[in-house]
Amino acid sequence: MKWNEIHLIADRRAADLIAVVLDECGGSGCVFDEDGRVSPTVGITAYFADGDVAALQQLRQRLHGIEAINPHWHRFQLTAQIVDDKDWLYRWQAYFEATQISDHFWCVPAWESVNLPAGEEAICIDPGLAFGSGLHATTALCVRFLEEVVNGGDLVFDIGTGTGILAIAAAKLGAAHVAAIDLDEQAVAQAVVNIGLNDVSPVAEASTGDLLSTIPADGMKADVIVANLVTDAVLRLLPTVGVYMKDGAYLIVSGIIDERIDEVKAAAATASLAWCRAELSDGWYAVLLRRRK
Repeated sequence: MKWNEIHLIADRRAADLIAVVLDECGGSGCVFDEDGRVSPTVGITAYFADGDVAALQQLRQRLHGIEAINPHWHRFQLTAQIVDDKDWLYRWQAYFEATQISDHFWCVPAWESVNLPAGEEAICIDPGLAFGSGLHATTALCVRFLEEVVNGGDLVFDIGTGTGILAIAAAKLGAAHVAAIDLDEQAVAQAVVNIGLNDVSPVAEASTGDLLSTIPADGMKADVIVANLVTDAVLRLLPTVGVYMKDGAYLIVSGIIDERIDEVKAAAATASLAWCRAELSDGWYAVLLRRRK
């Protein structure tokens, strides 16, 4: 399959906003091309299906809108080239190396072998073509919250599982069963691969669905739900998520851009979810909520 590789040079202050825009316009993955230098600009690479003209037009319109309201920022420079699946995979692997994402877990590429200190554990990931290495700030924040709230025997729902990193973490933390759901069939296929690589197949199961649509509302209730999405999807999830949770169950939501955290706080209050704590990293929030007993 052919892909349109979009590369942006952007003002560093706009980086998090651009990541959201790329996702909302249908981009797959979002790689920040960092080289260790302190610079006012940053390179950002994402991939769109070849021939998806409407998505690229929407992207350009959104970028023009950002420039219009922030004239003091550096203007965007956008280039594009067509690549195939193999090019995409090799480019992505170049950015992915073993990284500690919490006190307990390291995210490790499937093609690397590492020796970890005692008490630390690897989540082995082959991102395939689904772009999910676990290195994004939102994923690491979710893993740290999972470490706090998952207990042995818990039922966990992972909404927007991507390549399955959070589902795997929950299983390794002792969950009895993890239902991992994603709208992207390719991501689900890769999540199944990664669940197998980490030997948690008896516990974690990945399936295709939109948010919680595949889970019967009158079925078993979760002890923990984790949803690493984007802000709009989090806001769509909050009004209905309570019926899938036990009394006192925890909800972790992430992928929230810092400018919109107040919207999430208001929506949580309306949904009768208690606000436990919010954590900010690299311009992104993750929030720990709890269903009132």
